[in-house]
Formats: sequence, structure tokens, C-alpha cells
Amino acid sequence: MEAAWNAFGTDSDSSDSEDDGGAARREKATRLMQQYNTQSAHQDKQASKADDNNSSLISFQLSFDDQKLRTASLPWPNNPPLYLGPAYVEKIKLGGGRGYTAMQNIPPGTCILVEEPLVKGWSEQQVGKRLGLESIQHLFEKDNAQSIVQCMEQLHPTKDKVDSVYQNNSDNIAPLDKIQIVDMISSMDGDTTHSQHVQFLIAYAKEKGVVNSNGTQLNSRDINRLLLTMRYNGFDSGLYLHFSIFNHDEDPNCIKFRPSTEGTQQRPYSEARKTRHVKKGEALTLHYLENPREVSHATRRKILWDQHRFDIGDEEAFKKFLRLAEDSSAIKQAVYQSELVHGSFPESDKTGAKEGSDGDLPAACNIENSLDDLEDMVVELQAILESKPDEGKFMSSASFERAAALELTAWELITASEASLGNNHHILLSRCRRLHLDSIEILLEYCSSILDNKASTELMARFLPSALELLESQKLRLGNDHTDVARTSNDISMGIQALLSHSPKRLLSLELEGMRTLDQCSRMEHFFRKEKERIEKLFPKDADNIIAMVKEAYSNN
Repeated sequence: MEAAWNAFGTDSDSSDSEDDGGAARREKATRLMQQYNTQSAHQDKQASKADDNNSSLISFQLSFDDQKLRTASLPWPNNPPLYLGPAYVEKIKLGGGRGYTAMQNIPPGTCILVEEPLVKGWSEQQVGKRLGLESIQHLFEKDNAQSIVQCMEQLHPTKDKVDSVYQNNSDNIAPLDKIQIVDMISSMDGDTTHSQHVQFLIAYAKEKGVVNSNGTQLNSRDINRLLLTMRYNGFDSGLYLHFSIFNHDEDPNCIKFRPSTEGTQQRPYSEARKTRHVKKGEALTLHYLENPREVSHATRRKILWDQHRFDIGDEEAFKKFLRLAEDSSAIKQAVYQSELVHGSFPESDKTGAKEGSDGDLPAACNIENSLDDLEDMVVELQAILESKPDEGKFMSSASFERAAALELTAWELITASEASLGNNHHILLSRCRRLHLDSIEILLEYCSSILDNKASTELMARFLPSALELLESQKLRLGNDHTDVARTSNDISMGIQALLSHSPKRLLSLELEGMRTLDQCSRMEHFFRKEKERIEKLFPKDADNIIAMVKEAYSNN
């Protein structure tokens, strides 16, 4: 992010330099920022003392001696996670019949789980597609296929569960088991091409020496169960054992960080951390959709049904899923209200959004289609730019035109979506605004040789309102301590800094709430910067240290 603002340039905007008061405004803005930076130094010292006093909040993370004892009770005692935080597995009636529960009051940022995937990523044929039998073949080709298959016997739906379901009288099968197991396997068996591929995989498993843990050969039901297991438990980054125990929530209190293989912060593992305060005995939950998370209720309903075979339901069922009757917190209300279109909850079923009486798709569907296309353009453009590191800040005119058109289209999409949705905090508008911010960052980072300072200033004048509106929606839906809030707070801080330094007159002309004077603007820049730092402090990048301490505790026992 900083690279984009550093490319902003060093000269002042012509609109200020032509004004006799421009230099004075810039000088005052700089003096005010320095003033608040100096004031914050003393506050930082006081905060560090408070952190020392609150060290008991993270005492659990520093006590690893009980790791063996607690992980021994997990379904895979011989394959423990790299780290298990203040959580235990509890039997429940929903989902796979189990889930994580907080064993103490947990503050935001606390590390709950660190784990490397059992199966890292997916075959090239499966990327971006619904998992099929190609993934099972990809699994059998691995050197540790036997170990993986035996571990997967304890993933939902477990081998014991599937075998017992088929041994029961059909009248005694639980409704959820019928939906998630019997109906799914029956539909697979009815597909001739699928069945032929299953027979090939049975022979292939025998050739590779892959068998069930009881020594029996894999049969067609085992192959189909493995496929269901992958679909129900897989993440974009692969298949995990212990992450699979997390249950889905439309208002989750944990966030999953993916493995990273890029840059200096490489990590082969995923970690789950709290995003808000949780009381002892509360369920610990994730959102199963990773990228993107901001999709409409109708789309989430379809994806979760197709992939995991559970239904978040229509409006009334969705309220129950959110547990609004028992917990009408502001965040849960905001999650529900973020779906409303002109005050109404859109109709849907398990196949997705319902067409209107005129046969047209709902507004949310059209917006999502546009977002998908534009986000693909962003990925493609970034790939082009990153593949030419020598080009640096000298983007070609063709790439510049694409980037400029992308920013303008994203800006127009926000305006059109606000009108068609009638809800300034609709979940899709958050995605629209993030897309707009990303497109501006591309222009500022790669186009400094083409953009003059006036054009850069106008980009920032469009950037700040989008960022402020995005932050407001994020805080309502995610709370004040989420990492997404930190990122957007940083965007706002950097944007205010850029305009204060280069065109304070243009910043004041935006008439943003709480920023009507240079003094107010400097105060707000300081506030957002400190908020970003506060949240980042809650989420320290210390998983490597935690893992090292766990290994030391194991070696000492």
C-alpha cells in the first residue's frame, strides 16, 4: 500500500500552487501531523505499560505444556495440529456433530489453531471448479496416500457414519444423513460416467496399495465418501483435519489466514484467530467462503448447499441461523440488514436467486456478475504488471488505459449499485468499494510517470469517500477489531496524508464528516493510523514463535 502513496510525487498540486495560500496550508498541515505524531509518542509509552498489565490475556498462548494432553483427545491424536489454543472439541447436534468451544474468555487476536494442510491445494484440473473424482486420483498419486485416506476416515461424513447409515433401515435414517450422505451417493451412483471413473479408481487404489484402516479394499461407497469428505471439508488452500472441526457461521468470531508462499512472510500453514471477544463456553466459528466472502445471501445459499449440503434458508430461516431471537447484537442485526434491497429481504431457494415476475435477474445478481468480471480484470492486469518488474513505474499506455477504465467502471458500479440496492451498507457495496480502492492503488503504484499531480489528487479525492464508506460498513458487520478494518483504516490514513501533503485545499473541498478544517483532518489521520496499529498489535505475526514453543514443550516432556 505504501508504495502506491510513495508514487504520488513530491510536487504540490497545481490547484494549490496557483493559490497564494496553498504553501501556507501545506505547511500548516505538515506541522499539525508532526504535532500529533509527537503527542502520540507519550501515549504509546502509556499503552505499552497497559499491555504489560494485560499480559494475562495471552498467558494461555505462552503455556504449551498441556498440548499433548489436549490434542490427544482430538480425532487424530497421531496427527496433532502445530498448535491448539484455548479450545476443545464438543459434541453438537448440527453439522458433523462436533465443533470447537472456548475453554475460557478469549480476547480478539488470540491464536486458536495453527495447522498445515493434509492435502496441499488441488490438481490443476480442479482449480476454480467443483471438486470431482480427479481430486481423488490426485490424492492416490501422492506418496502418503495411504496415511491421508486413513485420516479422512474421521472427517465428516466419517466412514463409520456412512457404513452405519447403510446398515440401518431407511425409516431410521436421520434427515440430515439422508440429505448429506444417502441422497448424494445415490445421485453419484446414477451417473454412468461417474460410476465408470469410480471403478477405475478402485483398481488404481488397489494398484497403489491404498486400503481402509481395517485392511479392506476400497469400494465404490468408500470412493464416493472420500469425494463427499473433500467437498464438505475442503478449503481453497487444501484439505485440513483440525480446521474441518470449525462450523460455519454467517456471523463468525474467527478468521482463517491462508498459507503464504510469497514474499518474506512465507508460511506453509493456516492459522485461525479470534476477531472479537468470546466468553467461555461459546462456539468458535468460521465463514466457509474464503474468496470472496462478500457475496449475496442467495449466492451464499447456493454455494453452501452445493458444496456442503446445508441450507441457510430464506428470510425467516436465515434469522434463525443467525440466532437473532437469542442474540440481537448490533453486529448480527447489521449482518441481516446488509442483505436488504430497498428494505426487503430478496427471495431465493437452494438453487440461488429467484427471477422477478418479468423474468429479469435481481439487482444483486447483476452486480455480482459485474464484480466477477471486474475482479478477473484486476487479477489479469496485476499479473501483467508483476511479470514486467523492469517496467516499474513506466506502465505502457495500453495498460494505463485498461487501469484507468477499470477505476472509472468500478466508480460507476458503486453509483449504480447504490441506486439499485437502496442500501448503503449492502454486503455487495463493500465488495464494490474494495474493488474501487484496489483499482486506484494500481494506478498510483504503476502510473506515476503518466499521471500528473492534479490527476493523482483527483484519484485520491475519489479514493477517500469510498474508503470511509467501506470502513463504516465493515465496522457494522465485522466489529471494530477485524483485520479488514485495520486495512481500510490504513487506506484512509494514507489517503488523508497524501492530500494533506499535496492538496489540502482539495481535501477540505470534499467536506468529509469530521474533516472540515486542517486541524480536524490531521486529527482524523492520526486516529485512523493509530487504529490500524492497534488492530495489527492484536494480530501479531507470531505463529512461528508459537510453533517453536510448542516443539520445545514437546521435547521437554
